[in-house]
Amino acid sequence: DQRRVHGDPRKRNSDSFSEYFSLDLRETLMAFDPKTDRELLQAFYKSGATNFQAFKERTKRDGSKKSPPAPVPRARTPPSTGVNAIRELAARPADQATEPLPEVASPETPVRKQVPVEGAAASRNESEQTKQLNMSKSAVDAAGVEAVSPEYLLFLKQQQELQHCHKKLEETVAEFERQRRNHQADLGKVRVQAAEILANLEGGANWNLTSKYNVQQLIKDAQLKLQPRELYHPDVQPKYLDLVQQTANTQKLKQDHSNKESFPFFKAMVDNGSRRLERVEKEVKSSQLDGTDIARLPDTLLIQLDHMLSAPTIQMELLDTEDKVEHILFKLDETKSARAQALDDGEMQLAEAKYYNVVSLYEEILEHVLEKIGTIEKVKREGEVFDKVRDQYQTKTAEEAAKLGDVKEKLKQRCEADLKKIFSLKERVDAVEKQTAQKLADEKTRSDKLLQDNSAQQEATWAKIEELEHELERLEKERYAEFKKRVLEKDKDEHRQMEYEKFCQIVDTHSQLLDLTIRNCDTAIHCTTLLAEWTQQGFTTLGNFLGKQGKDQSDLLLETHKQHLEMFRGLYLSLGELVHKKEKRIEEIDRAIQQSHIQQELAAETLNPNAKKYSDAKKELLRVRDDVEQDLNELKEKAQTALNNFRVSEQALHEANVDFVHPTIEQQNEELETKAKMVEYQAIATGHVDALPVKAELESLKAQLMQTKSMVESVNRSSMSSGLPLIRSGNYSTLSP
Repeated sequence: DQRRVHGDPRKRNSDSFSEYFSLDLRETLMAFDPKTDRELLQAFYKSGATNFQAFKERTKRDGSKKSPPAPVPRARTPPSTGVNAIRELAARPADQATEPLPEVASPETPVRKQVPVEGAAASRNESEQTKQLNMSKSAVDAAGVEAVSPEYLLFLKQQQELQHCHKKLEETVAEFERQRRNHQADLGKVRVQAAEILANLEGGANWNLTSKYNVQQLIKDAQLKLQPRELYHPDVQPKYLDLVQQTANTQKLKQDHSNKESFPFFKAMVDNGSRRLERVEKEVKSSQLDGTDIARLPDTLLIQLDHMLSAPTIQMELLDTEDKVEHILFKLDETKSARAQALDDGEMQLAEAKYYNVVSLYEEILEHVLEKIGTIEKVKREGEVFDKVRDQYQTKTAEEAAKLGDVKEKLKQRCEADLKKIFSLKERVDAVEKQTAQKLADEKTRSDKLLQDNSAQQEATWAKIEELEHELERLEKERYAEFKKRVLEKDKDEHRQMEYEKFCQIVDTHSQLLDLTIRNCDTAIHCTTLLAEWTQQGFTTLGNFLGKQGKDQSDLLLETHKQHLEMFRGLYLSLGELVHKKEKRIEEIDRAIQQSHIQQELAAETLNPNAKKYSDAKKELLRVRDDVEQDLNELKEKAQTALNNFRVSEQALHEANVDFVHPTIEQQNEELETKAKMVEYQAIATGHVDALPVKAELESLKAQLMQTKSMVESVNRSSMSSGLPLIRSGNYSTLSP
């Protein structure tokens, strides 16, 4: 109890203890055994003796003559130490204080006489008190009693002295009839001394009391929601290394990809992220926050951005294919020029070989075009998958940012609510403290007035002392009771002030923690908002880039399908022209075979030996016809294969609303044009231009050609805006009636 109220004495300087115990108290503590001498110590203090060892031996000698009655056991009463015995003596009722206390003489120490204080004895009494308080360390060490603060020991000593003063006053009143004139001055001096002691007692304040009030009691009184462990403390160091690492990752991303073709699209977003990360790092450093969760927000954005910038572009993927197609187109132009030259020179075999070379080159170009279409579609599918993953990560990051912000916002609101409750409790406690202090001041004023009235009444009593002895005795008892009350009120007041100071200290400390937590919550919410906005901006920018990239890829794919149309047109028209020539060649061979067969039959009819020659010629023509027919079938198969491969581009062009004339229609148009031209040449060669059959056939072919020409021209006009290659329908003016 002494350690709880007055502080742990072991924490004080042990070299200064010997200054605070009187010689009598030191001797008492050295001779005291707390296990057996508790009741004996109480009797010692009640007797007013000064030597405990002598009193103990005297009591034992008296006990051997007359056995004392067995003490009544008290339930759960703690043993009375030297300090507790003094406090019990001070708490005695006023009616018991008037009982005479016999003094026991000690054979070792002479009994001190109780003489009245005279003359300069009042000043000597004060110096005696100081001298007694300056002699205590060795007594405490010897007895093993834990010492309290010097002021509190002085308070206990003053209580004992008040008891002694009251005793002296009672003795003075008892002997008043015999010695009232001699002791009147002594009585006045004793009263002055008692008043001074009371004034000194009430003036003492440094009792080093310890309060039981703590943060948990404050939480209970104010009905707070947050525990101290949920708040940020000033000694907590912020965690910002992850933010530093995130800033370094952003800078490294910028350095690694600054030379990439698509990086300028993200440059503003990356620079904005670097600035925001640096600002968040600065704010977290000035707080007590853990920036790990905040730093993890942009992880998915940086990973996806690095993956996007690291992936090769579609232009790089198609660069090799474009180079090959360009090279083949150059060779195709040369081959076409050589074929035209061979046709002009009449080198039909060379022209036929060049026809085959043109077909082979067109087939090779179509292979590369189909490969290009596959590559574009593959890259586009990968972009669509990446955009879908990006959208999922963007939603997840937004949810994580909102979750972090909500946690800190709720903590901030709870802190603000606790602060309001604390301020409300502080106002109520301040009001109660003010009322209590005012009440104590009023009570002290009333007590001072009472003491003044008491002194005035005592002075009046001296004039009529004989008649008012009993009244004087009553007044003295009343006065002593008031002194005891003042002593108790002083004790309560010191404890109350100590509790109030402890309460104010705890309120200030906890309020600072709540305010610091609110500031940290604001900082965390602000940092989370900054990074969440940047992350959303980054994902939006990434989505815009992917949309733009998808559009570019779609445009490139459409252009590639148009290129496929151009290459297929060239191949199909070349194959159609070659097939037409092969079919005409077969017709010519059939006529030769028919002519040889007729000649053979005519020779056989006359047994002409030339029949053998016609038979061999017919066999040779049949072999040549089989070879030409085989070549014709191969050309048709190539045309059918190219037509099947073109169906993908045909469907894509129709879906894109691109108007074009199918190469099969153009091939049919060229075939009609060629037939009309051959009919005209045959008519001119035979000299029957005006003949009705030939003229009717020419008019019919011319009508078909004019209809096809109008259709082709309408398609060409609509194709000018879409960028498709124009249909080369040939020269229709060569026909004439």
